Amino acid sequence: MNWLTKKIIYIRDNYIIQLIILLVIGGILLNTLFLYPIVGKCDNGDFGRLLLYGGLWDLSSSYKKIYDRFVHLNYLISEPDVFILFGKNWVSGSILLKLAVFISLFSHQFNNKLFDIRYLAFVYSIVFIWAIFLIVNFKRLSPLLKAAVGICIILFFTDTSYISYFNSFYGEAGTIVFFFLNIGIYLNLITKEKPLIRHFVYFFIASGGFLTSKAQELPLLVFMLAIYAGLFIYYREKNYRKCIIVGSLLVTILCSAAYISLTDRMNQNNMYQAVFSGILRGSENPEKDLEELGLDKKFMVFYGKSFYNRHSGNDPLGREMLKEFYPNISPVKILAFYVMHPQRLWQKVVESANSAYAFSKPGPWNFAKGQYDPHKAVNTFRTNLVNNYPKIHRNIFVFIVFSLTYFSITLIYFIKNKSRDIRLLILMLWFILVSGASQLILPVIGSGHGDFGKHLFLLNFCYDVMVVIAVVWCLHIISKFVILQKHTAKNHFIKFN
Repeated sequence: MNWLTKKIIYIRDNYIIQLIILLVIGGILLNTLFLYPIVGKCDNGDFGRLLLYGGLWDLSSSYKKIYDRFVHLNYLISEPDVFILFGKNWVSGSILLKLAVFISLFSHQFNNKLFDIRYLAFVYSIVFIWAIFLIVNFKRLSPLLKAAVGICIILFFTDTSYISYFNSFYGEAGTIVFFFLNIGIYLNLITKEKPLIRHFVYFFIASGGFLTSKAQELPLLVFMLAIYAGLFIYYREKNYRKCIIVGSLLVTILCSAAYISLTDRMNQNNMYQAVFSGILRGSENPEKDLEELGLDKKFMVFYGKSFYNRHSGNDPLGREMLKEFYPNISPVKILAFYVMHPQRLWQKVVESANSAYAFSKPGPWNFAKGQYDPHKAVNTFRTNLVNNYPKIHRNIFVFIVFSLTYFSITLIYFIKNKSRDIRLLILMLWFILVSGASQLILPVIGSGHGDFGKHLFLLNFCYDVMVVIAVVWCLHIISKFVILQKHTAKNHFIKFN
């Protein structure tokens, strides 16, 4: 028996379920993202933040052509800009974009200055597949549960409402792949009896990548530090603890740098939206609200006006706004206002739930101009569930009941189990919960109702992850019950025979 045959037999005996799952996922990604007509996302004005780090420019020069609500396949590479490592509005996705650009340049022997967006989808897809392998390969999963995890991931997360982001320059694609990679590497780490230092390093890289994938994720550092603390408590060896301390500090510094990199324009936009399309939205006395925030009620003239409407006689970036509005407002003040007005806070939480899962089937805006094909075979399983059962997916009481049930069950496991890997696993399950639940209010504090459906992406994503966890846990309980029943029946048979 030669080496290759032995390897094939080893993979068949140990990784056949993982292999089948990855092949199915790879096939869906290939068909959706790479074969014409490809599915992606059109630019709504956010692409420029990431394009900078890839040294890319839209081939169109006019505003109407750039924002024509169609997917653009090709971009012009400006090589000097590719080497910008860090700058304004930095996100971790810029690293993956640079890798995609260099792959494009290398594959064309540095002679072709056109960048096909599918190179970026390729990089995202590789990281996505790698992350899913690590998750499905979790040692505590039985073959049945591995298959269940894989099927759920295929049905939910290869839906076009998720993977279409891979053919775009939105930060959501980075959120998806780094979040899964963060979970996968963590599961791999905590199941090792004696992990190597590099396993901790991989986890800090993945978790830092997730936290900095979008500015919206930066506040989640507070919850991630709890996981770092858990690792510090349960891994007592000096070299481990030294690595955990250094890794925690470096991720904190990275998140701080990412926050500092946010431009004044972005911060001003967010605070404008947080006040005029957030706090004042639905208010019975908006002038009083402004005064409570320490702002002059003369700014009521901006109520109901877009931040980008600078030609109506009242400029959101005018002298008075720059001098008297923006210096006197902050996310802390917004949060304090909601804390002092719990009824208003509840109103915003309900509105967030009502706006969740803004999923839709692919339309012309998900294709290049002239390539729309309503009959293209793609996965819309998750989108169909949302559209068929909107009252379940957009109901605050469903979110609350599910969250409390999820937390209660995991808390029982945490109390009953003293083993290191189980307790560390529960910490990650709690991180997923708080990451999702916090989005019921964090987007409102950060930017009001501006582009609200898109800002609730992490809410949708985390709760879908928790639904998969719940399904797998239910199968685990059922399988244990069936095994127990079979064992009991066998004992009875032996006893009476």
